[in-house]
Amino acid sequence: MAFTEPEAKVLGALSILKPEQALTVRQLCRTTGLPDSSIHRALMRLSRTGLALGTLQGPARWRATNRGRVAITRRVYREYAGA
Repeated sequence: MAFTEPEAKVLGALSILKPEQALTVRQLCRTTGLPDSSIHRALMRLSRTGLALGTLQGPARWRATNRGRVAITRRVYREYAGA
């Protein structure tokens, strides 16, 4: 699956977290510099493909899955890993 730039930025930001950590959309906006609409779109696609996972309690927090952590390490996305 090819990522859009917002998806790569979001997954990169999530992939540097420890497995028990997670970020809210607001935190992802600050980290990536993207507007919340772009963050929401990216998270929906990443969650549908099993690369990110959201918590059910509010405010929702997001984390990368193991698959997501592996996917963002591909050479083409290296600049986004650890964004």
